[in-house]
Amino acid sequence: MLNHDSLFDAMSGISDDYLASAADLLGDTKEDNLMHFDSSRNQAGARKAGRILLIAAVLVCLFTVTAFAAGLFSISTRVPDAKETFQIHWDDSENGYLEWSDAKLVLTFPAVAESREIEFRPGWLPFDLPKELPGSAPWNGIDKDTWFRRFASESLCWSENEGKYPEEYRKIDQPILIEAYSMAQFHDGGAMLMLYQTPENVTEEHWDEPGVDVLSFHGKQHFEERDIPEMDLHIDAYDLEYDYALLSNAEQGWIIEVCGQLGMDTVRRVAENLEIRETGNTLTQADFQNKYLFIDGGVG
Repeated sequence: MLNHDSLFDAMSGISDDYLASAADLLGDTKEDNLMHFDSSRNQAGARKAGRILLIAAVLVCLFTVTAFAAGLFSISTRVPDAKETFQIHWDDSENGYLEWSDAKLVLTFPAVAESREIEFRPGWLPFDLPKELPGSAPWNGIDKDTWFRRFASESLCWSENEGKYPEEYRKIDQPILIEAYSMAQFHDGGAMLMLYQTPENVTEEHWDEPGVDVLSFHGKQHFEERDIPEMDLHIDAYDLEYDYALLSNAEQGWIIEVCGQLGMDTVRRVAENLEIRETGNTLTQADFQNKYLFIDGGVG
């Protein structure tokens, strides 16, 4: 087993040429580093420590890049077997729970026993912020300085708001929905589920600011045409489509879902301009009824 001294000795055997090249990766010039190495040759202890720090810095950089490339992404996805079931607490059911199957996507996260509770504030929206947004938390007395735990804008599509927003809003149900979740909720084998919408164009990336992994995708669910005789109603076939961006911070243990029907460019711009802050509360799985939840937009 390597101890402190043997590790230093092993690493000190790396050539100056390698260290100079490694320094280039960190943004330092080869000449500057070789001058530094030459000027410290009579200070063996300090030089060895300096070499170790440089090597360590390079290894950290390489590990960060390699880890991301190797798939150490904080959101894991899988397509479950259609017969796999997921039990969700449901007060209105006979047994107090429901079992869901035929999920289209399962999203899991690092095992986090405690999550920091957060709230958020949209820095950009595709519409003027009204004073009331039913379904949001809070939902009234809203202004640009309001911090939210949940942001829902389906009320902008209601008939009472016809004419106040673009014609596009009459044809959709949810312009923008933003919800915050805690990884601790899924700690014991739980997961987020896409139950109905099939994901397309799934993309993984990392945003240095605010330090999150981001999973984005398009979701689509097809409905066949149908008649409702008791209401003398005919509904043509149509596709329900949403775009999603999930922001995940494993260190603090939270996830933010931004979704909506105004297109991926709009969803991403909203996500990129979110302000996020901690409330000071810590959450564990005991704070939640379910370790599974579904995140399909338009389903609830």
